[in-house]
Amino acid sequence: MISNIKTRVLIMAGGTGGHIFPGLAVAEYMKSREISVFWLGSREGYEVEFLKGKEIETRFIDISGLRGKGYLQILKAPFLLTRAVYQALKIIREFKPNVVLGMGGYVSGPGAVAAFLSRVPVVIHEQNAVMGTTNKIISKFAKKILVAFSRTHPNEIICGNPVNEKIITLDKKLERNEGKKI
Repeated sequence: MISNIKTRVLIMAGGTGGHIFPGLAVAEYMKSREISVFWLGSREGYEVEFLKGKEIETRFIDISGLRGKGYLQILKAPFLLTRAVYQALKIIREFKPNVVLGMGGYVSGPGAVAAFLSRVPVVIHEQNAVMGTTNKIISKFAKKILVAFSRTHPNEIICGNPVNEKIITLDKKLERNEGKKI
């Protein structure tokens, strides 16, 4: 196998399992191809628990979603976003990724802006039929947009949703047993 150890990818995903689990599937696949994978998450999201024991170097930034928050939080948002972008800039300087992959969710926003400012290519993946708010904003400067469903964006590549290898294996086992009765 050709070693890609010099390829360094920073995956940005957090908040919900809908962003984290596809990101983990991509991370595991890349690691199996000897690609260095790092993770950027939020201290507020489920990724804090989901990434334990995954052998993926992880850093967290201080960011959370705005939906359902009060007016005070919305007024503080520009300052909080600026702080999160600064934190992400430091992480990008530390990891020196060749590319960042945003899987959606609020953590992808500051990470993508930091990557753009650092001249690191940004790629996003949208798992849903309707693009989320953060990905919609990032899509303006993303080099490529990976999608599960076609949107006819000029930079999109239809690739479906990343799925963990264990689920694919389970699906094949179920196919073999199709039509059999217990």
